[in-house]
Amino acid sequence: MEIKSFSDLSKVINMFHDNYFWKPIWEDLEAIKKFDAHIKTIEESKGWDRSRNHEKGKVLEDFAVFLFERFIDSKVTKNRRPADNEMDVETVLSEKARPAFMNDYMAPKVICECKNKKSAPIDVGMVAKLYELLSYRGSKFGVFISLNGISGYGWRFGEGKRKKILLRYGIPLISFKVDELESLSSEGNFYTMIKEKVHRLYDEADDETPDFPNHDHRELPIRLFEIVGHFKKFELIGDSEEHQLRERITMRYGTLQAEDDD
Repeated sequence: MEIKSFSDLSKVINMFHDNYFWKPIWEDLEAIKKFDAHIKTIEESKGWDRSRNHEKGKVLEDFAVFLFERFIDSKVTKNRRPADNEMDVETVLSEKARPAFMNDYMAPKVICECKNKKSAPIDVGMVAKLYELLSYRGSKFGVFISLNGISGYGWRFGEGKRKKILLRYGIPLISFKVDELESLSSEGNFYTMIKEKVHRLYDEADDETPDFPNHDHRELPIRLFEIVGHFKKFELIGDSEEHQLRERITMRYGTLQAEDDD
């Protein structure tokens, strides 16, 4: 393709694979070793006593820095906030070449909060605090990395709060549990996972269908798979249509994550 304008350049950039914008760990032996070391330390930190809480927080922050530094030409820093003595990780993305998704949702910077608490999820207050921090720091995109994810489901508690923030202010806040990220040592791309999380959040916030009874903590793609299963069971669709629908759900939202029973 001949590039004659900035518009042409933008089209070319958007054709690039996600691996161009975030360097995969599984392609780099040294990166795999560092990644595995981070995961091992995080696992060990679960057994540390309360006197080491400061160290526990640093363990997860160092892991976040490692992940975000793999964005091409990014600048990643840790910031301690004097007001609450909390730390966050700030990533200023490259200004040289950014795909449309990065420009639309993530640029110019991403703020990441890390919560290394094995007994508690991210609550409503933490979600609200991250949103407030974004506007103060000139960001429009927030990420949580934690052990237990965000509290609640549907429109309840932390999950409901972030959907309300999205609908009212247009600010997406996404969340990763550490165990969701462990596969990055052997496959996948963190940037791809971010895109899937954002698509999922927007579609869940826009989803007006009622929740299935007795399915607490179910995410939208799991519910969609269940709907497809019901359609097939009642012979509303055939085998090929079922396969196509399941493929389209996976392409948009990624591979389904197994959920804990607790």
